[in-house]
Formats: sequence, structure tokens, C-alpha cells
Amino acid sequence: MNFMIKILLTVSTASILFPTIQCHAKTELKTAIENQEYQFVTMTFHDVRDDVEKSGDKDVYAISTRNLALYFSWLKREGWNPIRLEDVWLARQKKKTLPAKAVLITFDDGILSNYTRVYPLLKEYQIPAVFAVVTSWANGNHKAIDDAYGKGNALNWVQMREMKKSGLVEFVSHSDDLHKGILANPQNNVQPAAITREYLLNEKRYETDDEYRKRIITDLKKSKQILDHELGTDTKAIFWPYGAVSKESEELATIAGLPMSFSLGNVATLADSVRTYQRGLIMNNPSPEQIHDEMINFLTYARLPHKERQSVVGFNLVEMESHNNAGFDFKLGKFLENINALKSNVLLLDVVHRSAENGKVDATYFPNSQLPIQQDLLNRTLWQANTRIANRVLAMLPVGLETLQHYDLAKLAADLVKNNSSVNGIVLNAENELDCAIQDQKTDAICKQKVDRVFSILDQIKEQSAFYSNISTNYQSALKIDLKNEQQINGLNAILKQLEQKDNHLYLYIDPVRNSNIFKILLNKIRYLDDQEKQHLVVNFKIHSEMDEKDLDKYHLGYQALRALSIQRIGLDAYKIANAKTIHQKLYQDLSLNDSPVMYRNPFVVESKETR
Repeated sequence: MNFMIKILLTVSTASILFPTIQCHAKTELKTAIENQEYQFVTMTFHDVRDDVEKSGDKDVYAISTRNLALYFSWLKREGWNPIRLEDVWLARQKKKTLPAKAVLITFDDGILSNYTRVYPLLKEYQIPAVFAVVTSWANGNHKAIDDAYGKGNALNWVQMREMKKSGLVEFVSHSDDLHKGILANPQNNVQPAAITREYLLNEKRYETDDEYRKRIITDLKKSKQILDHELGTDTKAIFWPYGAVSKESEELATIAGLPMSFSLGNVATLADSVRTYQRGLIMNNPSPEQIHDEMINFLTYARLPHKERQSVVGFNLVEMESHNNAGFDFKLGKFLENINALKSNVLLLDVVHRSAENGKVDATYFPNSQLPIQQDLLNRTLWQANTRIANRVLAMLPVGLETLQHYDLAKLAADLVKNNSSVNGIVLNAENELDCAIQDQKTDAICKQKVDRVFSILDQIKEQSAFYSNISTNYQSALKIDLKNEQQINGLNAILKQLEQKDNHLYLYIDPVRNSNIFKILLNKIRYLDDQEKQHLVVNFKIHSEMDEKDLDKYHLGYQALRALSIQRIGLDAYKIANAKTIHQKLYQDLSLNDSPVMYRNPFVVESKETR
């Protein structure tokens, strides 16, 4: 596989597919797994070779012939039931139910080893499997497959027809020519062709919506037509290259005649769902026991609360403004180096520019149809943060753009995600709109109107923007509230409960130094939250440029107090290049998710030649 493919799959999907789950959780879920009538696990393989190294192989997605044979034998012995894609299609229409412990075995890319090594094993063990084919590769466009797997490794139509005739093999689309990256921004980042608005360098513009849709539909129709013609089948499914798919591309696939959509992700799949199905990705030549753990984790992940620790760093893209791309790249490189050393895992980016005269938003840092572009900085920042340091990235928009400046925030958010499909979510900054509701549990008519409007805007943002997001990114929407008044916050619980009901998160921003009294009140409120409510709460501290040693000690104590109350998601606001050194030196212990002292690195200390 080429470099872009490896980065995309490893960072965006593979690193989060199979979280560590305790053994007792697996036992508790056994009955539920076996009784689920529409649930199935999908495992995704690529190349199969005899000489795959036990670890550190040149192709992390390859599995040895021996391990694959052992896995097939294990499936039969342990009572797992390999199913066909047709079974999923019928179950989706409620025309049949799936057997207990159903598993769909799939192979991507249309590689020669599918015929020479996999096919004989399917016949030996009588196991059905699905193969996803890039039709342009099968028709002679061998450069990409040669680069990925070596020359002479493309499956041909004669071999595929023989495999299909066995009755054990189904073929689906892996696109005609979308298994590649295309230019995604003026800074020359290459991103997945299926969900990216291409940046047309010669014309200095982005692909229009109509151009994008035409390109995707044309490609998928061509792929289906070729498969149907060559194999005499009615191809129904698209297995998206790199697992990159949005609700928009999902709809386009249906128009092209491919109503079944498969991604790569970490959620158990239900055959009666009409949404894109997730697939677990096989990596690092696993043994049957390891694949079994992954299958169980795949099922488990959908049922257990996800208690991932998060360390959130708030950053304003105004810091990245530069006279040219070289200056931008230098700033971005230093910023990502510092964040990587800090070992936080979420970036919350302020993506609008405010006028120095009146403080109103007058531009953005991403293409859109309503406001001028200050500089086109979001896409590269987001992509580099995802791929270089494996950070989730959220974009923040202020509610005042709609309530005060009368722009359409939902449309603006849709434009943002449309051109940044790997963004992990939108955070709506409520500014002062909810102050009345925070301070009192009982709201008057005017306050209720404000609350209803904010939540309506958040709902619309979520609905319209999520349509364009990569389904594999676990898209999130959230509300940001500043706690800044020395008053009771009796209404906070009601707001959190309303957000939780729609699976939204609440980002609370507070200064524990200057607003110590309200922080104490907040801590008392948190004590009475249940686990589910705590999982939807993120607490960020406001950082000031003039903070002294005593202030930093109070920040430290504040973080400790939150941890003691089982708040797993904390962070800070107003991270700047200028204060990065102080934050790293004084707050690393509180913000870093690095559990190993051996892996600690201080980017602000220049190593001597003797220690290098």
C-alpha cells in the first residue's frame, strides 16, 4: 500500500477499532451476542502471503497463509457461522434472520493472492467470502496495485469468474478509480477521493457540489456496470476505499445502484439497518485467538459505555496566519510538535476570524458560501493533526453568527464539513445566550425562547453537517458554555440532561483562579451527576498570559479535583505558541495522556550531542 493509504487507515480507523476490553465484559455479553437476530461481525483482510513476518512485516495489513487457514479452522471448530452478503441483504429487508455468531469474511483490493491462496482455503473449509474489486485495476490500470503489492499481483476476470462459479464467492465494488488520494487544499495535501472536494490547482478553486456528485456517481455506475457485465451478477454493495464514506456519498452510491455500503469502523453492525455497515480491519498478521479477541471487542464496543479519557486543547487558527504557505507550514509544524509532546488527544479549533474593531466575526478559515475566507487554513491543520499526531479535531462556531449577525449557522457548518470531511465534530459556542438558564432552574418566557433557539441551532448544525462527515470518524456535536458569573448554576443540570438525551456533549469553560467560588459550586454539582452524565461533560480551564506560579498551582489542584470526581475529559483554552512552553512545563502532569516516563519528551529543551 502507498504511504497515504497506510496513514489514513492506521490513524483514522485502525488505531481505534479494537479497544481493550476486560474478560468479564466478554462473558457478560456472550448471551446477547448469540441471541442477536440481525447482528453480524465483518472482518476485512487484504493480501495473503506465505512469508509474512510474525511482526514488523513490510505490509501491516497482510496475513500469512498459515494464520488464515488456522483462523478458518477455528471458525468451524468454535461454532461461528460465516454468512454471505446476500444473507445480509435479505436480513436487511426482514426476509430472514441471521444465525448466532454470524461473521462476514471480506477481502479488499482484488489481489492475486485472493485466487492463489484464499480461494483454495475457502473451498477446503467451505467458507463463503466477499471480494471487493477496484475495476480499473482489473481492467489494466496496474500502476496503483503494482505500487501497493508489486507487479503481477492483480486479480483478472477469468480467475474471478472461476471463483464466482464455486458458489462460495461474491464480488462487490471497491470503486472504479476512487482508490486514491486527490488534492484537497492549496497546501497540497492528498485525501480520499470518495469524500473530498478536489482542489483544482490550475483554477485555484474547489470542485463544486455538482462536479463532486457527478464524479462519484459516474465512477460507481461504471464500476457496477463492469462487474455486472464481466461476472453476470447484480452487484449491490460498495466497500469504500480506506473506509472513507459520508452520508452524502452513501446516498450517491444508492443512486448509482449500490444500496449496500461498507466502511471501516468500530461499531457492531445490524443487518436490518439502512446505514453504512462497519468492518473490523485485520492488521499485523494476527493469530486466530487474536482475531477472536478483535471480533468480541467489535461486538462489545457497541454495548459498553465508551469511557475514553480525553485531553482537550483549545486553539485559535488566527495563530496560524502567515504571508505564505512556507510560513504557515513552519508554524503548524512547531504547533503539532508541541502538542504531540504534550500527548493530549483532542484539538478544539476556533475557525472564525473576528474584527479588531467590533469583535464581530468577519471571515472564516475554511471555504464557505456566506463569509469571506481570511486564509484557507483549516483543512491542512485538521489533516496534519489527524495523520501526524493522531488527534481528534473539533471545530468551534459562535452562536452569535446567527442570533446577532443573522448568518445561517447550519449551512455554514455544512460548508465546513463538506470541505473537511475528516473533522470529528462541531462545537457551538453559546456565548451569552444561555446565561439566564444557567443561573436558575426556572426560566421565564424570554429565557426559554433563547434556550429553545440555541438548541434548535445545534440540532440543525448536527443534522446538516453530519451529512458530509466521514462515517468512520464518530462525529460529535457539542455545546460550549462559559461559567463566568459569581452566581448559582442551578440550571446547568437541566441543560446537560437535554444534551445527553440527544447524545451531544457539554463543554464547560471556567477560570478556577479568578472564579474560584463558582468552580467550587461546579464541583459540588458534579458530585451528584451519574456516570452517563459525566461521560457527556468536558471541563476546560481558561488560561491567561499573565498567570503566575500560584495560578498554575491552582490549575493543578483544579484538575486533580475533577479527576477525583471521575471527570475523564478535561482540557484548557487559549493555548498559544507563546505560552506553549509554560503549559508544557507546569501542566504536563495534568493534561498528558502519556503513562510512560520513558516516553516523555520536552520539546523546549535542546538535546546536547552527548545525549542524542
